Amino acid sequence: MKQDGIMMHFRPEERPFVERMIDLAERVDDRQSPSLTDFLDPRQQKIALSVVRRHADVEVRFAGGPQAAERQRALIAPSYWVPEEADFELAFLRIEIPGEFVKLSHGDYLGALVGLGMKRGKLGDLSVSDEGCDIVVSRDMADFVRLHLSQVGRAAVSVREIDRTQFRAVHREFQEKDFTVMSLRLDAVASDAFNLSRTKVVDPIKSGKLQLNWQTVENPATPVEEGDVISLRGHGRVKILEVGGQTKKGRTVIKVGKYI
Repeated sequence: MKQDGIMMHFRPEERPFVERMIDLAERVDDRQSPSLTDFLDPRQQKIALSVVRRHADVEVRFAGGPQAAERQRALIAPSYWVPEEADFELAFLRIEIPGEFVKLSHGDYLGALVGLGMKRGKLGDLSVSDEGCDIVVSRDMADFVRLHLSQVGRAAVSVREIDRTQFRAVHREFQEKDFTVMSLRLDAVASDAFNLSRTKVVDPIKSGKLQLNWQTVENPATPVEEGDVISLRGHGRVKILEVGGQTKKGRTVIKVGKYI
């Protein structure tokens, strides 16, 4: 397969992942044996699907546990392969806070798990509630988390494995906002999306505190498009829901949804 042709459809910073998916799809096609990835973010899932579709005898299927899971594992397999749930090697854990009530955030739980030395690719969705947090992990990491995670923030916690049907659904809600920009540059859109001045956005971008589609981007002039997700450390995450037409003054109408 000619890689130059497919690469033109993706951003430069995505090239290593695209190349990895090309190699994986070709290996599955040659060996006629399935291969399972780590958890992929939605942008990576889209790339994997685009790459695999170029192989007539290979298909990709995704699973992340709960319905509409954001982070999912990809099973790349010969087209005749009929996968079973167990093939995705998922485990479901519940982190509980015994005793006194302590309110912890998504970032607290994620930070504690990464602090154990876990790679992000081994972690699926986290569903935070007042009682604790349900998480999806790769099956090979379940015992490790259960045995080693004893504290999140200042709270002592306990971890137990649960059935998939017991997993508490992840609720995602948007607070929509409309505005206009002179260009679809990352710094211009992020500035209005997060209600910050342009200068207060540029510095965090250049210091690696902003992610575009789950990838750190340090160029403020990077173009964005409809469907992109922008995360700015300390300010949350927004999704570009719609890129509309232009005003009489040549500004582009944007609609974003901020995760709440």
